[in-house]
Amino acid sequence: MEVAVVIPTKNEEKYLPPLLKSLKKQTYKDFEVFVADAGSKDRTKEIAKKYGCIITKGGLPAFGRDIAAKAAIKKGAKILIFIDSDVILPEKNFLKKSIAELKKRKLDLASVKIAPFYGKNKRKDIRIVLFYSAYNIIMSLSQKGEKPFMQNYMISKSKVHKKIGGFGEIEFGEDSAYSKKAAQMGYKFRILKTPGRALISPRRFEEKGFWKLLFLYLYLNAKIIFGHEFSSKEKKVYFK
Repeated sequence: MEVAVVIPTKNEEKYLPPLLKSLKKQTYKDFEVFVADAGSKDRTKEIAKKYGCIITKGGLPAFGRDIAAKAAIKKGAKILIFIDSDVILPEKNFLKKSIAELKKRKLDLASVKIAPFYGKNKRKDIRIVLFYSAYNIIMSLSQKGEKPFMQNYMISKSKVHKKIGGFGEIEFGEDSAYSKKAAQMGYKFRILKTPGRALISPRRFEEKGFWKLLFLYLYLNAKIIFGHEFSSKEKKVYFK
C-alpha cells in the first residue's frame, strides 16, 4: 500500500456511498481507505465495512484524520490523501493524476480546486458556484506564500505529516492551518493542475442558508487571518 485515503465521518450514510463508489472506480489501485468515524448513529460504519474500509476512532475532523493517518503510516503508507465525506472524484484517473503530479513536481503536499455538484434534477445555485470559484482564486493566489489555503481534498507525504505534527486539536480551519505549518517549515505546497476539480456537496449552504453561512465563513476566516486559532478546547458555538 503506497497511498492511504483518509475520510472523517459522522452520520454520513447519505454522502459516503458516492465518494466510496468514485474511489472504487479509480484506475490507481495501490491504496486503502481509512474511515475515522466519530460515533455515527446511522449506517455509516456499515457502509464503510461493505466497501472494505478500515475503520478507526474519530471525533472532530482534525482529530479523526490524525488517528487514521497514524494507523495508515503504521501499515506503510507513504502518501496520505485526506478527503471530506461529501466529496466525489469526478473521473476514474483522479487519484492517478494527483499522485503522478505530486511526484513529478516534487511537491511535499498539495490540494485541488473544488466545485459544487448537483443531482440530475437539482437546480444549480449560481451563488454557490461563484463562492467556490472565488475560493479557487484565493487558493491559487496563496499557494506560493507562507499561508496557503487548502480544503476538502488534501495530499501530504507521510513524513511531512509526522514532521508538522498532523492537524492538531483545531475545530475550524484545520486544513489551512496544516498547509500553513508545512509551508512555514519549508515544505513545498501547490494546487494540482492535472486532476481537475474535486466535486463537493453544497449541503452546508442548503442546510444553513447561503447568506448565513457565507457571513459565518467570512467572520471565522477573518479571525484566522488575524491570528486566531480555533482550538477544540474552546466552547464550540459555531458548528452545533
